[in-house]
Amino acid sequence: MNTKVMAENVENPVVKTLDGTELDVVADFNYLGAWIASTQKDIKIRRARAWSALHSMNKVWKSAMDDNLKRRLFVTTVESVLLYGCEAWSLTVKDEKALDGVYTRMLRAALNVSWKDHTRNSELYGKLPRLSDTVRQRRMRLAGHCVRHPELTASQLILWEPTHGRKSRGRPQATYIDTLKRDTGLDGVAEIRTLMEDREQGRAAVRNSRVGVT
Repeated sequence: MNTKVMAENVENPVVKTLDGTELDVVADFNYLGAWIASTQKDIKIRRARAWSALHSMNKVWKSAMDDNLKRRLFVTTVESVLLYGCEAWSLTVKDEKALDGVYTRMLRAALNVSWKDHTRNSELYGKLPRLSDTVRQRRMRLAGHCVRHPELTASQLILWEPTHGRKSRGRPQATYIDTLKRDTGLDGVAEIRTLMEDREQGRAAVRNSRVGVT
C-alpha cells in the first residue's frame, strides 16, 4: 500500500486503516506536483523548473519577436510553471521580495535586457503586474471561493488556526492565516471570513491588493 499520511501538532502519531494496517507517517509529500509541508521547498522546485522552461526557449527569446508578444509567451510558458500551486503558498515579506527578484531576472532574460542597460522595471514589465501581486490575488480568490462554498471540505480548512500543540524552536514559519491577514490588512479570522463571504467586497479587496511595478 502506497498511502501516506501527514500529522499536524501531534507527536508520534499512529494511523491505521480499518483492517489494522499501519500507514506510513511522513513529514512531507508531493501531491499533484506540489510539496505540502514547506512553501520554501515548493518554491525552490518551481524556480528550478521555471528556469529550465525559460532556457529551453532561448532561440525564441533571442529572436526579433515583438516584446509584447514575448511577454505574453513568457507568462504562458514560464510564469505558469513558476506559479503552479501558488494559491496555497504561505509567504513572508522576504519570500515575496525574493520571488519578485527572480521573476525580474527571468523577464530580463526573456527580453534580452541586461542589467547594464539600466532599464527601469516599469519599462521591463510593461503591463505585467508584480509577481507577488499576482500570487496575492490568486490566494485571495481561492480563499474567497472556499469560504463562500461551505459544501467544500476546504471551506472548513482555509481559515483554520491550530488550538493546541507547540510551536517549533527557532524563527516561526509564516502560516496561511498570517499571509491572508497581510493580504487583506485585517487582524482576525472572523473579519477575513466576513469580507470573503461578500462576493463583491471580496472582489474589490482582490483588485485593491495590487501594488504595481516601479
